[in-house]
Amino acid sequence: MSTTGGFLVLQLLTAQAPAPDMATLERTAAVESERLEASPDDPDALYRLGTAFLALNKPKQALAPLTKLVEVAPDLVPPKLALARALRLSGDAEKARTVLDTAIAAFPEDSTLRAERGILARVLDETDVAISQYSVATELSPQDAELRFNLGEALQRASRTDDAIEAYREALKLDAKLNVARVNLGKALAEKGLNAEAKETLREATREKLGDAEAHYNLGVILLRENDLDGAIAEYQRTLAAEPKHARAHNNLGVALNEKGDPRKATESFLKAIAADPKYAEAHFNLGLAYFQLGDNVRATKSFEKALVLEPRRASGPYTQLGHLYLLQGKKKQAVEAFKKAIEKSSEDGRKTTEAYQGLARAYLGLGKADDAVATLKTAVEAFPKDASARAAYGDALKAKGDLDGAIAQYEEGVTLAPTTESRLALADAYAKKRVGAKARPLYEALLKEEPGNRVAKLGLADLLMAMGDYVTAEGMLTPKEGEEADTAALARLGIVHSRRGRPDLAVTELEAVVAKDPAQLEARAELGFIYLRGGDGAKAKKVLTSVLKVDKDHPLGLLYLGHAQYQQGNAKQAEKSFRDAAKADPSFAEPHNALGQLLEAAKRMDEAKQSYETALKLQPDHEDAKTALQRMTAAAPTP
Repeated sequence: MSTTGGFLVLQLLTAQAPAPDMATLERTAAVESERLEASPDDPDALYRLGTAFLALNKPKQALAPLTKLVEVAPDLVPPKLALARALRLSGDAEKARTVLDTAIAAFPEDSTLRAERGILARVLDETDVAISQYSVATELSPQDAELRFNLGEALQRASRTDDAIEAYREALKLDAKLNVARVNLGKALAEKGLNAEAKETLREATREKLGDAEAHYNLGVILLRENDLDGAIAEYQRTLAAEPKHARAHNNLGVALNEKGDPRKATESFLKAIAADPKYAEAHFNLGLAYFQLGDNVRATKSFEKALVLEPRRASGPYTQLGHLYLLQGKKKQAVEAFKKAIEKSSEDGRKTTEAYQGLARAYLGLGKADDAVATLKTAVEAFPKDASARAAYGDALKAKGDLDGAIAQYEEGVTLAPTTESRLALADAYAKKRVGAKARPLYEALLKEEPGNRVAKLGLADLLMAMGDYVTAEGMLTPKEGEEADTAALARLGIVHSRRGRPDLAVTELEAVVAKDPAQLEARAELGFIYLRGGDGAKAKKVLTSVLKVDKDHPLGLLYLGHAQYQQGNAKQAEKSFRDAAKADPSFAEPHNALGQLLEAAKRMDEAKQSYETALKLQPDHEDAKTALQRMTAAAPTP
């Protein structure tokens, strides 16, 4: 039979007609079964019977007619494709693989075979194979939006998020109605930390398809992460309106209600999640936590035990999750105990991971126990030397302790193990904090070349340029293009640049707008205080700078500028303390040493002043004020 046989025409007609209902399919199967009794080798009857059983979700019954069809028509693709699908759905993945690999060898340019092989590869957890097959399939059928979507899913599973995002975008260009691609695009953008774009994409998905449960659910996940509890609750309720038995939405609704301080309502949601999926271990665990908060220790214990029964191979899992939830709730001491128990359990079941160690370290850091956090992560890195996430966490702990050299060593190793955007950003930030511009700047620039829209890298590079005194380049980066509007963080930095370039009128307008909108921008508040000081309003400056230090008593810029305010008001002793505190808060910051040198020189404490200027120059070799001061002091020194 040629490849233009009857059942190929039937496929086309079926694609154009409405999908048959179950009763029609049952009648079709009966008719074709009778036909095969009279003519066992009829290819059309074999094909129709096999595909009818597939449509009825009876893949095992489809195997006999489709196997026979492949024997009868060995040169046709559709029978092989249908047989492979029936084998996959029947649970015989190995036979399905053999059928498909043989067929692909014979018909390498058939995209449908490669698409089915991609599906099978995902079942077999062969992510690289899935990517390879879908990539070839999209080349063979470049206008097929669903193939692009499937490629995106495989790439996302392989943590190739940037490539997945591109694939989803291409799928939507081909078919703007493919809402599942839009939902996955939103999820991928959220994975990259691009929450604003992710939320807008998911909201567009909810508008494109009214009642899209997954769009509402994933939007709720992002809002919950951002601590927008009311927004998350609304999205989970919309999810459940569309899909009342959506177990994950019930569970997350419970988490959000619990975060709002209503564990009683949260228990109702967790119970609904369990009713929808009785084996949902996380919901049992969350239910236990809610009962615990309500003081019902008996029910809490039973729920925790049920969660552990459902996850016998991950006995540490519930304890690890408990630790994470305690951290979210600010219960750091309880988190320490939960993570310790998780580590103990993971040692018993031989399934150690670094997650509990990292959680324990975060809990210690939250309690101000930096040494304990460092020791915990040192143990994790020794146990898992190739775990990039452990290296990153160890670097964070060392940085929090003030050991930038140690942190950089860990970040460098982490980048070697996994050169992700996040790991390179952490390394660049550590270099920048240490004022090693020659190493930090190329990292930021490389990241921005790859991802021009990476806001974190852009702001990090701007901060570095400002620290290096390159205000012109920083201003060019931060100034919004025509039609754009600078976000609060960028506007804060732009205000600081204008301040330091001698444009106080521009700077005050920008910084006051930033502080009014986002008081957490401490650098902007400190710079605004210094502008007030330079403008002669010492009392207002001191008030602003004191407010900064109430939030962060060790804020280097706040301490530096407060020292200037104190000195201007004649309190040299307090000013000296503020300058020394600023230098201690940021050992890589040259300016407090220069300011201290000026104070000491004015007080005729020449040896101490010279030492301060030398320290400033050691930290920042191009510091012109410190260099000029040292030259002046050397010239004025008496000849022996």
